[in-house]
Amino acid sequence: MTGVLVAVLVCAAVGALFDRALFRVPGAGALERAGRALLLGLGLVGSLSMALDAVGIPITRLSLGAAVAALALLLWPGARKRRPAAPGAGARAADDEAGAPRWLTGALLALAAVGLAQALFAAWVRPTFQFDSITRWMFKTQVLAYEHTLRGPVSTDPEFAFTHQRYPPLVCHVANLPALVNGRFDDRLAGSMFPWYMVALVGVVHGALARRAGRLRAAIGAAWVGNLPLLAYVMYPPPGAGAASAMADVPLSLFLAGAALALVDGLEGWRDRAHVEAGLLLGFAALTKNEGLPAIVFAALVVLLCARRARWRTAAGVAGLALLVFWLLWGRLAATFPALDENYTGVIGLTTLAAGHEGPVGLAALVERLPRLPRILKALALEAFSFRSWNLTWLAVPALLLVGRVRRGVVAMLLLAGLQLGAYVFALVITAWTSPAAELAGSDPVDYLMTLTLGRLLVHVAPLCIAAALLACPPLVGRRPGPTPAAG
Repeated sequence: MTGVLVAVLVCAAVGALFDRALFRVPGAGALERAGRALLLGLGLVGSLSMALDAVGIPITRLSLGAAVAALALLLWPGARKRRPAAPGAGARAADDEAGAPRWLTGALLALAAVGLAQALFAAWVRPTFQFDSITRWMFKTQVLAYEHTLRGPVSTDPEFAFTHQRYPPLVCHVANLPALVNGRFDDRLAGSMFPWYMVALVGVVHGALARRAGRLRAAIGAAWVGNLPLLAYVMYPPPGAGAASAMADVPLSLFLAGAALALVDGLEGWRDRAHVEAGLLLGFAALTKNEGLPAIVFAALVVLLCARRARWRTAAGVAGLALLVFWLLWGRLAATFPALDENYTGVIGLTTLAAGHEGPVGLAALVERLPRLPRILKALALEAFSFRSWNLTWLAVPALLLVGRVRRGVVAMLLLAGLQLGAYVFALVITAWTSPAAELAGSDPVDYLMTLTLGRLLVHVAPLCIAAALLACPPLVGRRPGPTPAAG
């Protein structure tokens, strides 16, 4: 366990330095600063490891330690400087729930801690159990620990096609950190890194809500996200997407939520450099899962629709930074690896088809498979309203939006979440995916695929939607009399 704690502390320290040197959110409390340190640190240290691999340097304790130390030394002067808030940036901290009783917010934060503790404990006591994690994320992490690179046969030999060779491996590089610290690979230690993404997620959501909506709604958001059953408590597949299952879904959810909240800060003038942060986090999302790539395009579209000024320049900056991070660290390498499965762009005629693909392409594929759409939407709705996976989340979110004030920032978050879900539905419509397991079960492959993935796909956008709903809903308690405190 020492290796995990050291790895987490190193990531948090690097993230905190990076945050202080470049961003410094006005009005951020201790929980938000801690969450942001983990958010940025996990992405940065994982990206540094990927950068070493991209240039052919073996990933060892010495090489990655030197890279982390060099980055820390580079950030240290900027982190020490006192930088005033940019003119016009730094909105006032929310006090519309200043009258909320301390015992209530404390109890809600304690409830959030219970959910996080459950996820951390489950990852520590259980070996990896989810099929996709065993065959992809943990398998590649073990290869990384022993071979110090992912550029070898695991990514180039067709015999390893089951690992999804073009999948971006940021989480594998982060999961490898305990092995670098301890000098040996251990499945449970590698898996124990994954719940820390959820810890960061709760801190980031709480902090954004505390600044903008008040501490009661912030505490509700922390307890709500920290106790989503599919993240904290549902440990067995399907869908096996939780924080303790060593899957990339919660990490993707963290980076998408962080990017969306940064976009809102930028759109509403809360702070400077927020759009730079959003672009960086979207790059981390694309390095985490393939599903992060369309989010870059959708974020640029959200900026174009919601920004008041400099729309095109801001959208190009956000998308350009994200795509640059992805291309430099993974995209140019992945283009040389086999594309033997889930070749969606090939199915719709945007790229050369993978060898051995059968069936229609382009518009013909869409027309032939469009009758699946009602079945897909029905299955998505049934999953969303599963109390076992989500409690009342997908009833509460629209209810809060209906009674609240949907401002520009909330619209931006909901638009990003809606476009992301729409992309998933489109992929399910056109997919030519099949599986021996589906054939043995005697079911339609698409139906079988949905039982495995729909819950995980909702995980990607659930925290984002919860934050948007709580930002929109009216204050839950009255204000105390007195002036509004300034941020800073």
